[in-house]
Amino acid sequence: MRKALLALLTLSIELLILATPTGAITASQIGASQIVNTYNSDNWAGVAYSVEWKSWFTNYWGPILWASESIYVGNLTLGYISYPNYIYTEDISIWIGLSPAQIGYGTDSSSGSEQTNFIQAGFDIDVGSYVSVNYFVTTIVNGQLVYNNENYVPAGKATYLDVFLENLGNGTALAQLYVYYANGTYWTTTIYTSIPWTNTGSAMSIVEAPSFSTSGPYAELPYVSGGMINFAFSYIGSDGNEHIGPSNNPVGTMYADVYVLNEPSTYNVAQAQIYNGWANNNGGWDYLYQFYYPGAGQTTYGL
Repeated sequence: MRKALLALLTLSIELLILATPTGAITASQIGASQIVNTYNSDNWAGVAYSVEWKSWFTNYWGPILWASESIYVGNLTLGYISYPNYIYTEDISIWIGLSPAQIGYGTDSSSGSEQTNFIQAGFDIDVGSYVSVNYFVTTIVNGQLVYNNENYVPAGKATYLDVFLENLGNGTALAQLYVYYANGTYWTTTIYTSIPWTNTGSAMSIVEAPSFSTSGPYAELPYVSGGMINFAFSYIGSDGNEHIGPSNNPVGTMYADVYVLNEPSTYNVAQAQIYNGWANNNGGWDYLYQFYYPGAGQTTYGL
């Protein structure tokens, strides 16, 4: 992935299932029929979706074909943490993922295993001495890194960061990444990589805190304000046709696992969670995140 590899490889151990607290996100706010699990995390905030249905005595999950995300950063403001020891660097990662995990309640459900088996593609925004963006495509299998491709994108004032990730169904995944700049130009790259599963059972939209520093100054989440995430994925519904999610009216039952970034760690004490969401007129779902910084006692909203 990038600097967060070590935490991701142990994520399944560190995540704890917790009861949904008062004021937590509801299923309808994220375009789901029901939230199966809410996980407490030290570096993930976001959501993973599957579509399940039952026919007679058998449960089925609709294959996820692709996922995409458009991140508007034209009005995104990222700032430094001003309290002591938060001086090294500050970054935030935004990515989508595909996993063989099947979120739901059938006997074959593997809800939660999307944490250790997934392919991800997205962007890391670093606000160290200057704002920089790099892309990454990474595959984790049973908690082990099996593939990683990352590099910086050309410098410039970006307005949109777009990413598309598809399971081609033949053991290969396709990732396409785009950066659209304020001057009307754009940059793109296409990456093919192998994946060790044929069917994708869940799609993920994640915001991630940095997780590479184990001592010294913290690598904290920056102050985040503005921006907007639009997430969408394609799935085969119970009628055998292709549909777009998330959706409050899915063809099947749309289940979700939710991730709340609220566990302090040696590299980050800031917190993040989806605060609200709504259907987008162009398809897919928009998310508004809440960020809380305990050291400064401040709350911001964005992405």
